[in-house]
Amino acid sequence: MFAMEMIESAAKISLFVEAARLYYEHGYSQQKIANKLGLSRPGVSRILRQARKQGIIRIEIIDPTGRGTYLESQLQQRFHLKKVIVVPNEGVPSTVIKQRLGEAAAHYLDQLIMEGTILGVSWGTTMQEVAKHLRPRRVRNMKVVQLNGGISRAEYDTHAGEIAQRIAENYQAIPFLLPLPAIVDQASLKEAILADRNISRTLKLAQKSEIAVFTAGAFGYDSVLVKADYFDREEIEFLLKNKAVADICSRIITTSGEICWPELDERTIGIELSELSQKKYAIAVAGGKKKLPAIYAGLLGKHFNVLITDEMVANEILDRSTDAAKR
Repeated sequence: MFAMEMIESAAKISLFVEAARLYYEHGYSQQKIANKLGLSRPGVSRILRQARKQGIIRIEIIDPTGRGTYLESQLQQRFHLKKVIVVPNEGVPSTVIKQRLGEAAAHYLDQLIMEGTILGVSWGTTMQEVAKHLRPRRVRNMKVVQLNGGISRAEYDTHAGEIAQRIAENYQAIPFLLPLPAIVDQASLKEAILADRNISRTLKLAQKSEIAVFTAGAFGYDSVLVKADYFDREEIEFLLKNKAVADICSRIITTSGEICWPELDERTIGIELSELSQKKYAIAVAGGKKKLPAIYAGLLGKHFNVLITDEMVANEILDRSTDAAKR
């Protein structure tokens, strides 16, 4: 039975490769491929989509102006980053930008992940796009660990555990989840939670992860943490008055990238920013105008060493840092 499945799988891959070569290398139309291979035209379309999803087809877009490459190198040098990836965003909606960010992050991750990798992941709609665009493959002895607690209110569910689970399934890895709120009411309650053996083991694994992938969220009345009622109005105003501008793995930071409210930080469940910045690869995936202040604050705080963002954000950050240097 197993041998038969292997033969069927090999035959399927051969079909995918043949269809891809005919379409991209020989310039055949999908109808011509269908006639040649004895398939329907919609069937060929499905095969090409699946081949791309599985990494058999990889499309590289070269910008002849070199603008993306220039922005990447400038940001990398200015903020001493390990890697910068800038995706185009001209004339496209925010959903498409998020899609492109997810695709770029997934492609980059695929180059880093190897046998025995411990991968830490956060949650959010950007992280959902990353999970969606990963190329399925088996990675031996790999672990995927959730970096921070999630949101318990159903209407603002961030699918925190689902994202980590999906990424783990993609690599046939072992998932380690944190089915906990991002923030609790008292530091003593957090201590009691962390005393649990399984929770403690998951957080220690998060600390050990060599690669961490997360986003930078804008802090304000529209942010998920606020909408999920983690703060009352007085606390929100206190945070905003003290220049709260972003959250990274549920840790609230100021415009200069520092922890905004230490007492709140002591009630937050998940990896600490000081641990995040020590990762071999701390990868921030974030873009769009709303997240610009959050991304800039994260750079100033040195909370990540890899940035995947869009052209508009990259340009604005370079302008801001140039202006700041002149003052």
